[in-house]
Amino acid sequence: MSPSDPRALPLAVSDPRKSGIPVLFVHGIAHNRSVWEKLAEGLPDAVRPISVDLRGHGESPWSIERDYDLRDYALDLSRVLDDLGIECAHVVAHSLGGNAATLFASAAPGRVRSLVLVDTGPVLDIGGVAHVADEVESVLRSYISIAEYRRRLSLMHPIGDPEILDRLAATILVERLDGRFELTLDPAVLGSATEGANLAALERELWAALASLSCPVLLARGGISAILDEKVAREMVDEVIPDARLVTLPEAGHSVMIDAAAGLAAALREFLSLDPAFDTISG
Repeated sequence: MSPSDPRALPLAVSDPRKSGIPVLFVHGIAHNRSVWEKLAEGLPDAVRPISVDLRGHGESPWSIERDYDLRDYALDLSRVLDDLGIECAHVVAHSLGGNAATLFASAAPGRVRSLVLVDTGPVLDIGGVAHVADEVESVLRSYISIAEYRRRLSLMHPIGDPEILDRLAATILVERLDGRFELTLDPAVLGSATEGANLAALERELWAALASLSCPVLLARGGISAILDEKVAREMVDEVIPDARLVTLPEAGHSVMIDAAAGLAAALREFLSLDPAFDTISG
């Protein structure tokens, strides 16, 4: 983190292996870095999995100024790599994190070796944004226990990987002084995400960013996602992104890494193996 940058925040980062070919994992709104842990642990030893809690999420601090613009998140990704002394990394990012990673890859093409967008697209219609916001708002309340919230996650992700849901429930809550639990998410994040005035301009910016990408891109879509329409996904891959491929996980919703963890892991390993630096990767 640059001490001269007043918008920079000391983000929470996991970097368990410390060496290898860096792969940066970026979560979506209302999640934290724990949603990637199981997938990251299953990657070959050649990989250095790094995951970050976005500002306002998880163990990262809240922005007093409410700086939760996509560009703020994109700059944070650059700062994370700077802090770790990493010039270039593969990036795997979901939803909000995916759009931030798109802007980052477009603005700093030399820093992103490849990009995996997990159910992420540039169409920010108010209906889709409101759907995500409503889902998050439904869990922005207090809970008697971690177990109560874990039951809530089961209802939200009925086919979700139980281990991933266990980790998320165990890490995403903070205990209040009254003994109840609430999410670590800054509610101001939702306000920033649902401000509709600039959605059209931001959509145009994201489409342009996708068209400018110089790295290989894998788009992993949930087959029953309410966020990324198949038509939009096809347009992204077939008409806009210069070097892109699409994989659809049929039974997954928007949170592909929870609903289809094994399928996404297999798709990621195959995609990364296309890089000659990953000659050691198999199966």
